[in-house]
Amino acid sequence: MEWISAAAGRVAAWSVRRKMNVLLLVTLVLLPLSLLLTGQALGPKTQANVIVALLVGAVILFAPLSWLLSHLMASRSIRELNDQCYRLKQGDFTLEELPPERGEEHDFLRLKRNLHWMGYALAAREERLSSAMQRLSEAQHQIGESIDYAALIQRSFLPDAADLGTLFSDHFLLWDQRDRVGGDSYWMRRTGDGFFVAVIDCTGHGVPGAFMTLIVHALFEQAADTCRRQGRETDPGSVLSELNRLIKDALGQNEGGGMSDDGLDCGLCHVNPQAGELVYAGARNPLYVLEDQDVRELRGDRCGIGYVRSPRDFAFSSQPLRFAKGQRFYMATDGAVDQVGGTKRFPFGKRRLKEFFLEHAKLPLAGQDRRLAEALEQYRGEEPRRDDITVLGFEIEEKGQ
Repeated sequence: MEWISAAAGRVAAWSVRRKMNVLLLVTLVLLPLSLLLTGQALGPKTQANVIVALLVGAVILFAPLSWLLSHLMASRSIRELNDQCYRLKQGDFTLEELPPERGEEHDFLRLKRNLHWMGYALAAREERLSSAMQRLSEAQHQIGESIDYAALIQRSFLPDAADLGTLFSDHFLLWDQRDRVGGDSYWMRRTGDGFFVAVIDCTGHGVPGAFMTLIVHALFEQAADTCRRQGRETDPGSVLSELNRLIKDALGQNEGGGMSDDGLDCGLCHVNPQAGELVYAGARNPLYVLEDQDVRELRGDRCGIGYVRSPRDFAFSSQPLRFAKGQRFYMATDGAVDQVGGTKRFPFGKRRLKEFFLEHAKLPLAGQDRRLAEALEQYRGEEPRRDDITVLGFEIEEKGQ
């Protein structure tokens, strides 16, 4: 029986073409030839009996022979290949022992060997991908920790919330960076007869924008010191003009050949509570004034600060105005008005922002930051955040006689 198993194994290893050639040779050549020779050797009656016997045997053995031939030809190999594909589908890249390659072999065996090495390649790539993902996760964790610390440093440069509370009788501040750090900021400084307060929108988002805010805060203090020595301590336009020169000099942006073109938009107010006077200067950032159930917009100069295209000697203008007790003022960067949303995917716009101020005119300012953030988030819907957002609303208690 061993020789039968060995012979069956050798036949099973034949290529499909060889099996088909042998089958066709037997059915189309040898069988008709044997019938012809038998018919010549025997009489017609015996020949007919042999043919009938062969037909009956063929009918009886049709199903077993069909299974045997299909098994020898392809079924077994196809089943093994399907099992191997299923394991690959389940992520099982376990390698199997394969017989050595021969000159002529079963076509399905070649396909099985190819699947074997494909599994090997997938396993190797999965291992490399897992290693790369691990390194990426570690790098992302390190970057996240660095950005968290950068956010802590950026916040340390901002005025303390308690200090802002000492300047105003009522106020709110919405400072919402698109990323954990960003280019929006705010600044305050006390003077002899009042204080400065500014809302700042620097170039960029994320870490580059945050770097710009640190530079701007340092140069804001320097610009204010220079103006104080020159006797222009309470003139916000002079402070912005000096800040423009300092940023252009610090970043080397006095000529078109500079390596960068960074700067900021800003709204700056100097408030004298004793005199009941507010002086505003703006670099493309407006001041909103709530009065007589309306919101008036004071536009700043149409010139950014520090950019290559901004003239170094540009003189920013100051706009003084008197304020009454309980009057409200608002400064904002363009992140709120430029946020796209709504059913028509339009920007939030200044009109909606002014409507928000009017709708909440009778309510305390404290807590309006949360309401404004909710209104912006609801309007945004599924749209992505476009920019950092900073909005400062405040009232000043007049201290004059």
